[in-house]
Amino acid sequence: MGLILCEALKVKKPFHIEVLSLDIHSYEELCYIIFENPILVTEGIVSDTLVEFIRNELNLEVLADNVKRKMSNGTADEDILVYIIDSCSLYNNAETIIFRNVMGKIKKMAVHEVAKQRADYMFYIGKYDLAKKYYLEILDMDTKAENGFIGSVYHNLGVIYANLFLYEEALDALKKSYEITNDDVILIEIYFLKRIFTASYEEENDEEMSKLLKADLAGEAKKAFDIALEGVGESERIKNINSIFETEDTARKKKVLDDYIADLKADYRNMK
Repeated sequence: MGLILCEALKVKKPFHIEVLSLDIHSYEELCYIIFENPILVTEGIVSDTLVEFIRNELNLEVLADNVKRKMSNGTADEDILVYIIDSCSLYNNAETIIFRNVMGKIKKMAVHEVAKQRADYMFYIGKYDLAKKYYLEILDMDTKAENGFIGSVYHNLGVIYANLFLYEEALDALKKSYEITNDDVILIEIYFLKRIFTASYEEENDEEMSKLLKADLAGEAKKAFDIALEGVGESERIKNINSIFETEDTARKKKVLDDYIADLKADYRNMK
């Protein structure tokens, strides 16, 4: 891990990047965030608010004037971000060339492809609410994307709904993904979903899954679920829960339980 030396400048009004839930306090920070998150900051970061921040908070009037001029001339956001990085002494020539190439590739991508990469990243870091927003926006787009692309969107949307404990929505999304991709792995995921969310689930009474899951695949799904269930039982989180309730000291039990619930709430808020 490296350190970035920032100018000793105290800003009164930080620049907020909504998609990252992050406040920027210096020019070096701004350049670093743009450089490290190109697929994310292409959405809405180039704005009058950014120009005002550069001018009024960072006291970089020439840079602010040039960014404003480029915006007025219709310069693409991607090219303006390249200009900001080029104007920053934080990166050497080789690094700025790499950034230019990355932004050039993003500029050539279709809108739905950029949205998918943005959604996938939010999905990966557990920002489920934002990922869900982006995936739903893709499904509302009039695209000519391949079935595999749309199937992947529905699949990830289903996983997000499951993580948010929205069973019906998760089931519907995964079913649509399977209809599009015909991927047997998704059938196993649907089986997992039903086993987890349906009280007293009985395979023999589930006609829908019986038709979809052939005998060999059904056996594989059941075995995989049992292994996963055993793994959950051995997980550190479950062990921690058990240790809480095994604690005889009432006062300590209450404190540990309150701390655990606070952690769960923090995890949930991070999904937003």
